[in-house]
Amino acid sequence: MVERGAVRSELDNAREKTQSLKPCIVFGVGGGVNMDIAKASAFLEKSRWITVPTIFSTDAMTGINATFRGEERGVDGRAHGGDYDLTVGPPLACIVDTDIVRKAPWRYQGAGFADYVAKLCAIEDWNIAYSRGRDEDYSEYAVMLGRAQTKYLMENAPRIRKMEEAAFNTFLLAMMNDGFLTQMGGSSRILFGSEHVVAQGLMEEQIRAHIQGLHGEQVGIGTILMAYVQGLDWMAVRKALEDIGAPTTAEQIGLSDQAIIRSLVRARAINESWIRDRPDIYTILMEKSLTEDFAKQIALNTEVI
Repeated sequence: MVERGAVRSELDNAREKTQSLKPCIVFGVGGGVNMDIAKASAFLEKSRWITVPTIFSTDAMTGINATFRGEERGVDGRAHGGDYDLTVGPPLACIVDTDIVRKAPWRYQGAGFADYVAKLCAIEDWNIAYSRGRDEDYSEYAVMLGRAQTKYLMENAPRIRKMEEAAFNTFLLAMMNDGFLTQMGGSSRILFGSEHVVAQGLMEEQIRAHIQGLHGEQVGIGTILMAYVQGLDWMAVRKALEDIGAPTTAEQIGLSDQAIIRSLVRARAINESWIRDRPDIYTILMEKSLTEDFAKQIALNTEVI
């Protein structure tokens, strides 16, 4: 059981159990944090791992990275100001009981949907990074698949929300396909970009306000905001999130207008801190200055505030 989230102490506990039991297979059962801890502990102890998601709030079930919260001393022994990844590779298998997932609180599936739709912005940022020579890895095939899957999910959000079998199962398969996309692309950049940078700021604001937020919900808001900055169809993003039942406003995630504006203004500094760990995480935020006035305009125009 993981109690304190994706932090070093939890990973250390899992590694101790893995060392004691010496399993050939480690199972990660539950949500994203449980699976990330299982993946990382198995990888570091040279075991294989199988993921068993019971909710689809993130793409952790097949992702090649395990994501951890920033700490003064992370799992790699280094200081991290924000979320960071440990590359572990794909699981041996992913086992899904769709009946269990269907019965899970819908908020989690809505958050997973929002996290997936982030590819709309992430792909644009990946294009920028590649064109500026900041990322050597790029796959048009992965981009094509990512765009097609995102388009399908956005257009069929009402059917997914009603849990129509064909649409809902397609949603689950798309989420599980993220591991394949990252392997095809040779990079996890197709999964996150400027929208995740903004989401980091939103998460920090929620922590300060003692709000228990969901990663995907933060990313969904970030995607609306950054789609506007990138000149993409942010209204389609907003509608898809509304159709799926995910938050689209500051009020819905318990934040004030000023908290949204602060997150946007701070986004470049967060992006710069991420680049120190991974130079390839170059996004539009490195080329557009979000002043307080501009940030307020973005948030008002997208009706996030």
